[in-house]
Amino acid sequence: MSSDKEYQVEDLERIFTGATLSPVFRHNPKYPIKGGVARIAYNDIMDYKFIIRHDKNFNGNAFWSEDADVIAEYKSIEELVDDGWSLD
Repeated sequence: MSSDKEYQVEDLERIFTGATLSPVFRHNPKYPIKGGVARIAYNDIMDYKFIIRHDKNFNGNAFWSEDADVIAEYKSIEELVDDGWSLD
């Protein structure tokens, strides 16, 4: 695992453990979206679910919990990072 991947995994583990926010991700070329951002909903953080959703109306809310379209779902943080997602 490269140091960037290690950093991404560690940072996401801190977010999940502390339930500190609803993280926003950089655009992943595998999953093009129009407008908005890709992120994990706060409710999914609380439930330890690794689901990337499309927040079409991003307003900077750190605790976004809207039920939105699923872009991709993973079994682990490592799987999510290995698929090309990185924190914005």
